[in-house]
Amino acid sequence: MKTLIHLLCCLFAAEQVFSTGLPKAPSVEEALARAGERTVLLEFTGKEWCPPCIHLRTHILETPEMEQKAGKDYLLVEIVFPRLPEAVAALPPEQREQNEHLLEHYRISTGLPTMLMLDAAGRPFHQIVGTRRSVPEYLAELEKGHKLRRKLEAALAAAPETPGMERARALAAALELLPPHFRDKYPDIVNEINQADSQNALGYARTLTAHREYTEHRARLRELLAGMRGQLSRPQLEAQLLTLRDFLQTPHLHPELQQECLRTMADSYALLRRYKDMYEYTRAAYEAAPHSRLAPRLLNALQYYEKQLLPSLEQKAKDSPK
Repeated sequence: MKTLIHLLCCLFAAEQVFSTGLPKAPSVEEALARAGERTVLLEFTGKEWCPPCIHLRTHILETPEMEQKAGKDYLLVEIVFPRLPEAVAALPPEQREQNEHLLEHYRISTGLPTMLMLDAAGRPFHQIVGTRRSVPEYLAELEKGHKLRRKLEAALAAAPETPGMERARALAAALELLPPHFRDKYPDIVNEINQADSQNALGYARTLTAHREYTEHRARLRELLAGMRGQLSRPQLEAQLLTLRDFLQTPHLHPELQQECLRTMADSYALLRRYKDMYEYTRAAYEAAPHSRLAPRLLNALQYYEKQLLPSLEQKAKDSPK
């Protein structure tokens, strides 16, 4: 009997620990429906394999301190990208697809974890990249987001009421408080700017089409990369390289898509043992988007090539008979 009571107590304690921290919702739609006055937090995470994500979850988001200080102010949605086999198997394919869609929709390119703060309409207004050492430090980052939101709302409210370029300039100045990749999530404001600004003096003409183009271009690149899976002969690899080179000429191609394409070309040159071309395309890939999630790995590769590979190739060229 004592053993049973002890087991029940342990289970109750585990449930209490599990339930601490910020309240959660299973989807963005449900979070927005339930949020009320609370801010929705959208967390892009690899919570079971990514060390900063694990720290954010265990030392900040799921702590009694966070629950006490901010539990009434936020509703959290986890957008999970698992890697461990059991975690991958536990996530339904449709949920994995939806998570990838959200990653592209909000154009998260800063690595994991990344937290978005959303208003009641689901529009992002602040982004926190990485973790922080403590709950107070993370709460300070959240407060930065709220300050920005209040400043944005004040700027929009202060815009002249009469339609025209003066109002369009004020609206554009308000949107410029946001990161560029957030602005297309405010389509009503962007449309109003463009209606007044027929000459595109404020530069918002392509704001709403840019994300649609990005989605279309990404789908096309995935199709091309799917055709490069498996063992390809040398002529097949060379043909695919020509196709990727043509893809790079796509108008308005997003820098991160350029980077992914160039990185794939570098890998193909490695398979062809054209190592100098591999190096050059790796460098071009890094320079296309030096702040992307992929960029640190590319930079590490470049440093290795410059310290090890290129000197080895130069020495080999010197030693080879002329």
